[in-house]
Amino acid sequence: MKAFMDEDFLLDTGKARELFHGSAGAPGADGLPIFDYHCHLSPREIAENRPFSDIAELWLKGDHYKWRIMRSNGSDESLCSGGAPWADKFLAFASALERSPGNPLLHWSHLELRRAYGIGDVLTTKNALAIRERANAVIKERGDSPRSMLRQYGVAVVCTTDDPADDLRWHEAIAGELAYGAAVAATGARVARILPAFRPDKAMNSGDAAAWKAYVTLLGETADVEIRRFADLAEALSRRHAFFHERGCRLSDHALLAPPFAPASEAELDGIVATLLTGRSVDSLAREKLATAVLLHVARLNAKAGWVMQLHIGALRNVNTRLFKSYGPDGGGDSISDVVVIAPLAGFLDALDSEGSLPKTIIYSLDDTKNASLATLAQCYAGTYGGTGNGMAGKLQYGAAWWFNDHLDGMTRHLAQTASVASIGSWVGMLTDSRSFLSYPRHEYFRRILCRVVGRWVEDGKLPDDEAYSRSLVRNVSWFNARDYFGVEVPVWAREIR
Repeated sequence: MKAFMDEDFLLDTGKARELFHGSAGAPGADGLPIFDYHCHLSPREIAENRPFSDIAELWLKGDHYKWRIMRSNGSDESLCSGGAPWADKFLAFASALERSPGNPLLHWSHLELRRAYGIGDVLTTKNALAIRERANAVIKERGDSPRSMLRQYGVAVVCTTDDPADDLRWHEAIAGELAYGAAVAATGARVARILPAFRPDKAMNSGDAAAWKAYVTLLGETADVEIRRFADLAEALSRRHAFFHERGCRLSDHALLAPPFAPASEAELDGIVATLLTGRSVDSLAREKLATAVLLHVARLNAKAGWVMQLHIGALRNVNTRLFKSYGPDGGGDSISDVVVIAPLAGFLDALDSEGSLPKTIIYSLDDTKNASLATLAQCYAGTYGGTGNGMAGKLQYGAAWWFNDHLDGMTRHLAQTASVASIGSWVGMLTDSRSFLSYPRHEYFRRILCRVVGRWVEDGKLPDDEAYSRSLVRNVSWFNARDYFGVEVPVWAREIR
């Protein structure tokens, strides 16, 4: 019987162990760096860099992944999103973890205990409070903070998620600070670049006419544009896109239940905008036409500026009305949707490709039954046929197993299904999609699964035991592809990795 999560955890062949320990490694001093191209970390927290004090707060504040299993275990809401003492919350989480075998939280949590605090004990209700005390003692002794965690895990680049109307003051504070931002550019110190990502969802989503009107008014004020028609909205987004670009942004993010694709004339769009600006609602087709127009506009801006567009598809948000009313979004009331996505997404991509405005694009889906469909769709827009395109490897790609799929079975299935119909050699690998500074061992978890899959292929004779195939694949997907794909200058220390 194997020990629980030993040094060869998930590495079930000799080749897998060789690839992980010799080629990828756990993120940190001995492994390849991390390019965290999509997360929800707070730039304010990074800028202020206040020391941490409690692992319970680090683990459980705002973490809807953990809240979901705690609720399933019967925890009162005060122990999840509420105001119960942190010790009580930590104990409730340990209890829920005991009843959640097969859930990736079991693995993530123990990896975090080991990598962050050197605690190898199995977390149970019997020792939970003692483990909390041990972790908190380490936090206090080292003076752990947001930046120290990024250094500990070897994070080279962090791309946060930011609204176009954001003034990016915290990003500017980080970049302008001599001891931090200048160190990235000049001294090569082992710190991460912290960059914004452009997320214009509020400009697209007009289901709540009053909320859309209030947001567009704010966007117009921020961009110094009076928005009366669609061209004004497009101009405001263009100005903010340029503002973000000047501050290092090279990615946009878009959350889509289903990709919108309902092209409309300028006159139609002007009428929709005019109606919404009165505070009156429009029908579903009109909402889709506006969303399509905004998404197409941002895609064209991305193509011109060399940005990457990330399309996060298939999250059915806030299905629990009572939870949404009491907490708001991101409380754990989201589900996987089975909505139709392939045909509208194909129309959207083709419209951009036909005019030569298709940017580098990464597609994600919560519905893993669409793995093969989306991987093959992305391949349809590779190449330089007809004089278009730039011949870039992986220009359009199906991204990592995302959100509810980033576990052992989901990642293994995702790798096998994607590789069977597409090329994973140009894939940019894992993203955290997290709000926690402790979540970076998820990259180790991903790398172990990647090495497990590739190692089995080699051991079974399905892949040559040749460095050009297995070792290069693991290293490229773990770090080098992302480093080269996003058009971001990585810190000096990360550029020196070979």
